[in-house]
Amino acid sequence: MRWTWLAVALLLAPLAGRAEPARFDYYLLALAVAPAFCEDEPQRKRKFAQCRALSAPGPQALPLTLHGLWPNRADRRHPAYCGGESGGAFCRLPPLHLPADTRERLRRAMPAMADCLDRYQWMKHGSCSGLREGAYFAASAALTERVNRAIGTEIARHRGREVDLAGLRATLAKRDPALRDAVTFDCRTPRTPVPAKRRPMLREVRVYFERDPASGAPGRPLSYARAGVKHYNSGCPQGRAYVDTPLD
Repeated sequence: MRWTWLAVALLLAPLAGRAEPARFDYYLLALAVAPAFCEDEPQRKRKFAQCRALSAPGPQALPLTLHGLWPNRADRRHPAYCGGESGGAFCRLPPLHLPADTRERLRRAMPAMADCLDRYQWMKHGSCSGLREGAYFAASAALTERVNRAIGTEIARHRGREVDLAGLRATLAKRDPALRDAVTFDCRTPRTPVPAKRRPMLREVRVYFERDPASGAPGRPLSYARAGVKHYNSGCPQGRAYVDTPLD
């Protein structure tokens, strides 16, 4: 599936309640490795619906899930809460008005919709994009699917063991070459009570995209170096990362 069709569709989408979007330079797509997030604190496995559902077929089928699509600035003074509202429990934020097909696609890409993460992401980040809600989340879901097509299978294949980041980059170069230098990997050691799990885990995959000057939508992949990031490896010792499994 080519990216062109989405850029054209978003070009035709009018702005959502704003004369102009916030000033920003590029988009950062943050994709979570959900088991690592849920392992970080014991209460998350009980508190969050996304964590309680980890062993279901859906989450297992999509190794990288959507955290957010963030308008970012090169000076690191990233815009936020451009609609003027902030704070409060996620599910107390105003509900989104999405087309049925976009909502279903987003539900697959962002299991944390069950915890109203979509409302929070729109309020904090999407409101700064200048796009309508539907266009913003259609782009978010499409990009999540694209990255999963490129390296999701390889990440899933390494569940319960370590994956080599150089190998993931080689997979990107083979399956979606434009993404290779746009992707970075973030590892953290979870605050889990399970000693065996206190090890650096692949927590998030971040992907940079240009801001299309005509539509304001995400455009071509952007090299992480051009976004001011020094290396594709953030916190993964010796370039290797443990991939947690949702079945534990």
